[in-house]
Amino acid sequence: MLTTRPHTSRLLAWLPLAALLVVIAASLVTGRAPSIGSANAASSIPVEGEITSDLYLDATGCSAASVAIGELVVADPWKTAQDTSGGATCSLDFGTSNHMAGTTLTMLEDPAAPVAPAAAMKCITPDCLGSSISDFDGPAEPAAGSSAFGAQLLSVGGVATGTWSAAPAVHDVQNAGDTTCETSATGTGTCAFTFGATASAASAPGSYQAQARLVVLAK
Repeated sequence: MLTTRPHTSRLLAWLPLAALLVVIAASLVTGRAPSIGSANAASSIPVEGEITSDLYLDATGCSAASVAIGELVVADPWKTAQDTSGGATCSLDFGTSNHMAGTTLTMLEDPAAPVAPAAAMKCITPDCLGSSISDFDGPAEPAAGSSAFGAQLLSVGGVATGTWSAAPAVHDVQNAGDTTCETSATGTGTCAFTFGATASAASAPGSYQAQARLVVLAK
């Protein structure tokens, strides 16, 4: 029996920082009193500024139960954390209050995760050390008895639209960022996910974990 416990270990809202720069050019002091009809010109005072984009990500709707797949048996079909939890999904609110072009919600394997094995779902106990469940990406759920792990976009709400194709499509948790959802205006969008897996006869028994990072970026 194979136990998998994928979870989103770090959820990060990336906020670009901008420094406010104000430059004032002082007028030239001539030492003479001003006079009417003089050739004195007005001083130029250039002022430059930049407004920081306010981006946010709320992960309170993504509970531990909503990302725990539970036990896998080789003969079982595709199993998700939503199945195990009785319907709980990893629901994320994200967006911006002042960036008119909107935002993107990107998923990737956490850079802090071990480099090897290369797949996102890695063994974390001595009995299966070095083993992994293969990353899967496809328009339909993988067949029973295959080694496969991935995420599914279940629904979108608010001002969000899905960039990923929705379930039953499955998407892999890549090393590079993959845009899952986006907004095209100010406001809050909501995207709900679940994570799933299947085990093959070659999958070593033990506990497995995938570390996913979600990042909000300004468009």
